[in-house]
Amino acid sequence: MTVRVVAPASTANLGPGFDTAAAALELWNEVTVEEGTGVEIEGEGSDELPRDASHLTLRAFALFAPPGGYRFSFVNRVPLERGLGSSAAAIAMGLVAGAAVAGRPGAPGDLLQAGVPIEGHADNLAAALYGGVCFAMKRNGSIHAARIASDMPVAAILAVPATRTNTGQSRGALPATVTHADAAHNAASAALLGAAIAGHDARLLRDAFDDRLHEQYRAADAPLLRTLRAGAPDGTVGVTLSGSGPSVVVWAEADRAGDVARELEASLPDDTTVLPLRVAREGAHAV
Repeated sequence: MTVRVVAPASTANLGPGFDTAAAALELWNEVTVEEGTGVEIEGEGSDELPRDASHLTLRAFALFAPPGGYRFSFVNRVPLERGLGSSAAAIAMGLVAGAAVAGRPGAPGDLLQAGVPIEGHADNLAAALYGGVCFAMKRNGSIHAARIASDMPVAAILAVPATRTNTGQSRGALPATVTHADAAHNAASAALLGAAIAGHDARLLRDAFDDRLHEQYRAADAPLLRTLRAGAPDGTVGVTLSGSGPSVVVWAEADRAGDVARELEASLPDDTTVLPLRVAREGAHAV
C-alpha cells in the first residue's frame, strides 16, 4: 500500500487573532508512505529533522496506525522556525496518512481533535487540515474550529528572513497579564478581523490589523516587522507577524500585489526571501 499526502504552510494570528486565527498558504510539504522501513527527508530540514519515531509526522501517524513496517519519504518546502506552520504541516500529513492506512479517513475536525495534543495549539493545525482561513479555540477540553472563508480579501506576500525564531522562546517574551484596555482593544480588533474576512471586506480588514497582545512584545526578535510597518509599499493594507515570526506578511490590495512584491524584493536584504502566496483552499489530503 502506498499513500502520498500533502499539507500546506500557514500563517497564524493574522494580527489580533492571537492563538485563534490562521490561513493556509500555497506552499506544500509532502510525504509518501509505503511498505518498508526508514525515513528519507529532502528539502527543508533534511540535515536536522529526526529520522525516527520522534518525527512529528510519525507521531501523528501512530495515533491511527503503527509506523513500524512503513517507509516515510518527505519533500519539505516549508522553512523551519520561520512562523510558517512547518510543525502543523508535518502533523497534518501524519494524521491524514495514518487515517488512510488504517482505513478510516476522518473529517478535518476529528483529525484536529486528535492532533492538537501533539501540536499544542489549534490555529495552525486547523488551517493545515481545513484549508482556507480558520478560527479555532479550546474550550472545556474540546476544540472548536470553523473555516470562515476560502480566501482573504487581500493578497499575502511573505518576507521570510534567514534567521529563525523558536516558538517556545518567543512565547516567553509575552507578559503573563495585559491591561484591560489592551484586552478590550484586541477583542474588538479580532471581531473586526473575523467580520472582514467572512465578508471579504478589504477596507474593514485594514482597520482590524491592530494587535496589542503579542506583536509588540515579539518585535525585538522580528526586525522586519518594524521595518515594513515603518515603510510599507503603496498598496499595502496591513503588515502582520506570521505566527511567532520572524517572517512577516505584507497584505496587499489584490490588484497591486505584483507591484508590492517587486518593491519588497528591491528594498529588502538579499537574505530575505519574498514569497507571494495564495491562500490554499484545500487542507492536507491524499493525492
